[in-house]
Amino acid sequence: MSPRPRMSKYKGLPPNLYEDTRRGSFRYRRPDTGTWHPMGTDRQKAIQAAKQLNSMLMQGADLVASVLGSTDTLDAFLDYYEREVLPPRELAKATMDLFQVRAKQARAALGAKPIDQITIRMVAEFLDGLTPRASNQARAMLVDVFTHAAAKGLCPDNPAASTIPKIEKKQRKRHTVEGLKAIRARAPRWLQNAIDLALITAQRRGDIINMKFEDVRDGYLYVVQSKTERASDAGWLKFEVTPQLAAVLARCRDEVLSPYLIHRKPERLKQKQAQGKDHWTKIEERFLTRAFKAARDEANPYKGLKDEEMPGFHEIRALSLHLYKRAGKDGQRIAGHASEEMTKNYQRDHAEVVWSEAVPDLDISEISG
Repeated sequence: MSPRPRMSKYKGLPPNLYEDTRRGSFRYRRPDTGTWHPMGTDRQKAIQAAKQLNSMLMQGADLVASVLGSTDTLDAFLDYYEREVLPPRELAKATMDLFQVRAKQARAALGAKPIDQITIRMVAEFLDGLTPRASNQARAMLVDVFTHAAAKGLCPDNPAASTIPKIEKKQRKRHTVEGLKAIRARAPRWLQNAIDLALITAQRRGDIINMKFEDVRDGYLYVVQSKTERASDAGWLKFEVTPQLAAVLARCRDEVLSPYLIHRKPERLKQKQAQGKDHWTKIEERFLTRAFKAARDEANPYKGLKDEEMPGFHEIRALSLHLYKRAGKDGQRIAGHASEEMTKNYQRDHAEVVWSEAVPDLDISEISG
């Protein structure tokens, strides 16, 4: 027999917690014995205590929720969050991919639980099972998810916000000139071009593989950084086609007809992969990462480092900024880091975008040969 629905005056309270309005206090009814227990006058403390008691005493709650098809589970709200909250933000594909990964982990651990019964301890235990970086990413996601759920009255508080972020110790080491040179020597031509572009422009992996030949016009290479394009003017860059950059762009032209600077002819064109791309020659981020790792493993320039310490393609950006600084050049502007004088593009119409001009004139011959 299913329990009776809660009276309207108890809405917003976890199951089994009741408010005595005459005395201004709360009491808890044990679901297994039916006995009553005073919970004091502090509403938030009473709610947290009731949630913890429910998690221990209502052992079948998750199964009941799944059988009844409750719409108030974390699983159901994540569906709503992904469908209604995220699209207007127009997040980059890499950000959405990361959300999918963290949401999948949260669903597996907490998805079946009623969202108003998820406690701080439950969230903390879930986060403790992840690496520091993954934990902080999952925590940030859940903080925002519970904020929206609380705003709709589905939960009385934000249990994720009460957890403490973990300290992330950077494990990956930086590339050396000699190390990257050895890796590049083992890389296929398209990957060599990607390495050279990353060195010259100090851009992220996603921005490198999205550069197109049509972006080169009027003596500039135009780049809209996918991670920051909606945040500040620093995300809208135009690189002067210097002799150094022109040499890299020339190497990107080959016998394969492609709109992308970094491209390759797949050994086998799989129908499923082709459908997921806007062009069959486009390089996917994960493929670039794997190809770089393969070249790095073959060259083996960083003997003695652990797997988690091995620098990847992303760390080329740090080496590029270091080399610009060593040469006495403005690496911050090259990278697209915001400065005080830069106008915020989000305050302007896109027709009035202010492009930040950068001069990519780094000599990379000691690496590219």
